[in-house]
Amino acid sequence: MPGEASELRVPEPGELLDGKYRVEATLGTGGQGVVLRARDEQLARDVAIKLVRPELVSDRYTRDQFLREARSMARVRHPNVVEIYAFGEIGDAPYFVMEFVPGIDLYHWFRQRKREPLSLDEAIGILEQVCRGADAMHQNGAVHHDLKPSNVLIGPAFRCVITDLGLTRIVAGTKTSGKRFLGGTPGYLSPEVAACKDTPTELAPRSDVYGIGAIAYELLVGKPPFEHEDPDELIRLHLTRAPEPPSLRRPELPAAVDRVVLGALAKDPRQRTATAGEFRRGLLEVRRATVMPSTDRASIVIADDDADFREWITAVVEDAVPGIEVRVVPDGTSALTEIMRRRPDLVIADLDMPGLNGVELTAAIQGIPEATRLPIVVTTAVGGAPDWQLLQSMGARGFLLKPVDPSTLASLVRRLLPSA
Repeated sequence: MPGEASELRVPEPGELLDGKYRVEATLGTGGQGVVLRARDEQLARDVAIKLVRPELVSDRYTRDQFLREARSMARVRHPNVVEIYAFGEIGDAPYFVMEFVPGIDLYHWFRQRKREPLSLDEAIGILEQVCRGADAMHQNGAVHHDLKPSNVLIGPAFRCVITDLGLTRIVAGTKTSGKRFLGGTPGYLSPEVAACKDTPTELAPRSDVYGIGAIAYELLVGKPPFEHEDPDELIRLHLTRAPEPPSLRRPELPAAVDRVVLGALAKDPRQRTATAGEFRRGLLEVRRATVMPSTDRASIVIADDDADFREWITAVVEDAVPGIEVRVVPDGTSALTEIMRRRPDLVIADLDMPGLNGVELTAAIQGIPEATRLPIVVTTAVGGAPDWQLLQSMGARGFLLKPVDPSTLASLVRRLLPSA
């Protein structure tokens, strides 16, 4: 019954929630609850459902706050933020129904790579998307408060998505108080949140900038700015100790990175980088400043029968990778000829085009011994998940739906051309 405390029972696979969500599996559990994968049988789509433990929402004010948060986040429509579809209650335990993003979180992805530091381009490919997602949240008056690698999902075509919005606070017209804060992860918490300090509305988003700065530090160095087994001591380090400059811990990094990353990790939010967008632009400026001229320019072949799209995608690629050589062709047959003439570093091809289509071109490229590792990205206005599964099995590295988001394309190109 609503209003009565009840123990949260995790629904079993096969159970139907609220008459429409068929539970398929448990995706994860944590201190706040459990996340399930389910099928929305009314709308025929996969969803993720987060059940919040009743003991965290035992009073009417807190339940109403969760509802306000869900309504606010439902307004965020951005490819780098998980979309919230609905909000409901099971007994007196609230739940969110969210977009299901198949993939792996950044925490496990980085550990699969043995925590080896990323190149600047690879890191920017991730951080740029996280920054764009955080900016979208902030523009809608919400602050995440727990940005960390495990709350960033990496989905198909290396789309990075901010998720786990359970700690999100609505800040418009109020101060955010640590006394009302539900939790967070000590390794990535901003000092003001860790110290439970009231934060003026205009400074509240900077706590997320701090979290992004800590993520950036870890991706570039291989370790977060501070580490300690004792959570209290870890919080003390965030409150009192200045992090070592990244270039001291990894000398091959350009020194200009220090200014950008440490600016996001300033203790005082008033001295911190103001927005996630400003942090993103700082990283891109460092990258542009450190691009070394070379006679062996990176090159890319773009194959599409739409002349306007070829012109648009060329502009995006040239802006993302200054100095790159772009070769454009109108069909798959011409693309294969161009690849055989001189192998590029990346191919972007339309799925449905004259001559060889995207699938046939991918198969043909895989048949060239010296090109089996050539990165291929396929774009489409008509394809779907089965096409991506087939292309992925054939070695394609990306699958983008038209109209293509320019920031997603730019991030993918930079990630696939780490030496550009």
